[in-house]
Amino acid sequence: MRIIVISDTHGYRSRMTELIEKAGCFDTLVHLGDGCRDIIAERSFIDADIVCVRGNNDFSSDDLPDYSILEAGGARIFCTHGHKYGVREGLTGLVSAAKRNRCDYALYGHTHIRADDTVDGVRCMNPGSVGYPLNGTAAVEIIEIGGKPEFNFINL
Repeated sequence: MRIIVISDTHGYRSRMTELIEKAGCFDTLVHLGDGCRDIIAERSFIDADIVCVRGNNDFSSDDLPDYSILEAGGARIFCTHGHKYGVREGLTGLVSAAKRNRCDYALYGHTHIRADDTVDGVRCMNPGSVGYPLNGTAAVEIIEIGGKPEFNFINL
């Protein structure tokens, strides 16, 4: 299984498409919010399952969940935009939510800054922003190796 995770496309569909094409073949595409309509608009060229969570700028997307749990390589992965967990001020709220949901990993967006930190035993990753690259535009790739998830960045 191969999962590609992006965030904060903010209407920059050509950059998003370029990143998805660079990623190659995958089974699931996760969008961590602020541009979920971009995925819906480009759905015709994506041959994979799509998971979207609502960001603070996904107006009129009330049908989208605030978070989703993925399972890969026997691990549970908490996926959210991050604004409801105060990720700009720190990762404590995100880590607490991940632990409440029995997740050892958390993927988030919102800050537009690519990050990879482990806090209180939870690995927290942010792919950065496809729309506003402040600290490197990237996607997070999750692949199963030997029954465990491996995480890597894919740069645009």
